[in-house]
Amino acid sequence: MGMIACEISDGVAVLRMDAPPLNTLSLELLDALRGAVRRANDDAAVSAIVVTGRPDHFSAGADVGLFERIGGEADAVRISRVFQEAFGEIEASGKPVVAAVGGRMMGGALELAMACHARVCADDSRFSMPEVNLGFNPGAGGTQRLPRLIGPGPALKMLVAGEAIDAAEALRLGLVDGIAPADSLVERACALARGAGEPARTGCRADKVSDPAANAGAFAWAEEYLGGVRPELVAPREIAGAVRAGIERGFEAGLEGEQGAFARCMATRATRNKIYLFFATRQTAKIPELSGVKHGKIKRAAVVGAGSMGTGIAHALIMGGVPVSVIDENEGAVATAIGRITKSVEERVAKGKMAPGRAKGMLELIRAAEGWGALADADIVIEAVFEDVSAKRGVFARLEEVCREDAILATNTSTISLDALVQGMRRPERLVGMHFFNPAQRMPLVEVIRRSGTAPEAIAATIALARGIRKTPVLCDNREGFIVNRLFIPYLKEAFYLLEDGAEPEAIDAAMVDFGFPMGPLTLIDMAGIDILVATDRVMRQVFPRHGDLSAIATRLVEGGHFGQKAGAGVYKYEKGAYTPRSNEDTRRLVAEVRSGLNRMPRKVENDEIRERLVLRMVAEASYVLGEGVARGESDLDVATVLGIGFPDFRGGVMRHARDLGLDAVRRRLADLAARFGERFQPGEFANQN
Repeated sequence: MGMIACEISDGVAVLRMDAPPLNTLSLELLDALRGAVRRANDDAAVSAIVVTGRPDHFSAGADVGLFERIGGEADAVRISRVFQEAFGEIEASGKPVVAAVGGRMMGGALELAMACHARVCADDSRFSMPEVNLGFNPGAGGTQRLPRLIGPGPALKMLVAGEAIDAAEALRLGLVDGIAPADSLVERACALARGAGEPARTGCRADKVSDPAANAGAFAWAEEYLGGVRPELVAPREIAGAVRAGIERGFEAGLEGEQGAFARCMATRATRNKIYLFFATRQTAKIPELSGVKHGKIKRAAVVGAGSMGTGIAHALIMGGVPVSVIDENEGAVATAIGRITKSVEERVAKGKMAPGRAKGMLELIRAAEGWGALADADIVIEAVFEDVSAKRGVFARLEEVCREDAILATNTSTISLDALVQGMRRPERLVGMHFFNPAQRMPLVEVIRRSGTAPEAIAATIALARGIRKTPVLCDNREGFIVNRLFIPYLKEAFYLLEDGAEPEAIDAAMVDFGFPMGPLTLIDMAGIDILVATDRVMRQVFPRHGDLSAIATRLVEGGHFGQKAGAGVYKYEKGAYTPRSNEDTRRLVAEVRSGLNRMPRKVENDEIRERLVLRMVAEASYVLGEGVARGESDLDVATVLGIGFPDFRGGVMRHARDLGLDAVRRRLADLAARFGERFQPGEFANQN
């Protein structure tokens, strides 16, 4: 009974899940819930049952740790069956069971609620089935009950595409039977339970899955959607198949199909890699040496610099509920930054993606600082001026004059060593790196950089801030480029070397999209700015001369003003107001001139070579990042490359992919590449690991 609190009121047994911190559906909690439902059915004083959690949080869903430990097909089928049988027993209750739910209803939590006979939700609830994003299908009856409650069309969009719906849409579709304020949620559910009559079992319903035309339309949509899904990702097709089996052959056949689908998904490397990343992402903030470090909470922040990065950082902070002041030498830039943030927030409200009240509250958190003295109350100040050592030192000199002695001073540098920035500081121990990625309000990664003299309290507080604004912090030791740019700059440089050798820009980009990147390296650098690459490489090349010079193709593009999208031309050409890359004859002529200057005849470069050189160039650099201790371990490095570079998650990250290939094979290929193209492909010590 310890995990389920039971209170009987006017004939209704309210079963409240009490498994801190998140009511995660472990096997133990499932057993406790089944037992509580049985006892309520056996109790003559009980006429109905309400299952609930906290008003703001029902359950985090199934314990994903169970999936990590699955050993084979039989094990996967067993886990699916255990959940199906538990929820089936709740659905089979002889007394009506009503779910009173709140918060984010995801995956197994929603599957549990759907097994109840009716549902009442809090007015701020959101509903989703995100299992597909982890590479597997719902295995506890979700593929069967959701179509029966809301119809196959909306259900497939939630199941196959991972779309979420809010409380109002859930009520309109029939997923819930009522909406109530959080403080009266259980009371409303009890009232519904008392008047429920004979239990309405979801598995027995057929009214929303019996229209052949609607079913055909839903599956036609699914087939079109599946046409754009990578072949490595089997979950979307398995989900659609399980839904079809349930509609065409009945509920029990659908449950059996769901079990098989779950086993097939869990057997794929892509799913295993996604699950690996899921856990690796949640481990990045767990730093053993910081476990006992006490630190103050960051309640107010400031940002110095109102360019695109400063604007994005300020936006990310207010999204996380942190008040922020923004300062820039150009007062007009601050007004522009706040205007851009305001416009972005208002657009989300207009699209129904944010409640007006939340938007108003967010925008009240940002203000223009009236002079440097206005930063005196900040717990952390994040410097986001351009990448120049003297400019950044100047900012920190000003900050030390006005900020409290215990305030954390953070730099958003992407490449510069913190040792170069602390020179002249009175209290260098409070300087940390807090490297956001552009656009900061959307990109999930933050590199937190410590130098040898950084106070542990400053690092712990900065990591807590990153988590508090719903970012994934990855701790890095201080070394130019840190993790992401240390790998990313060589990747981009290799793309230009491939151009020199004869590869076409479109072929380079297409090869990497085919590998799984969201876009190719040349399209990406056009978007970020080739001038940024040139400036960044200038810093990196001084520290890592084995990287080699940046191709003259890139430097000459910048000399000609071809910076990328912002200039209308880079590697590709862009029409005004559009971002579709188009072939650029100027680039082709320039590439031919550079090849001629190098006395290099262009050759046909196959896609396999393109992929291998670009990916293994990052693998080689990763070995040094690990060997130097810049990254704490392979899992942190993998998280950083997926979230910061866009390395395909189904491949697990740079080092996970290298291990899947086999380190012996990777060692041999890097040796071959080093012999052909130079020491930039020569790996460090990781290749000697087993």
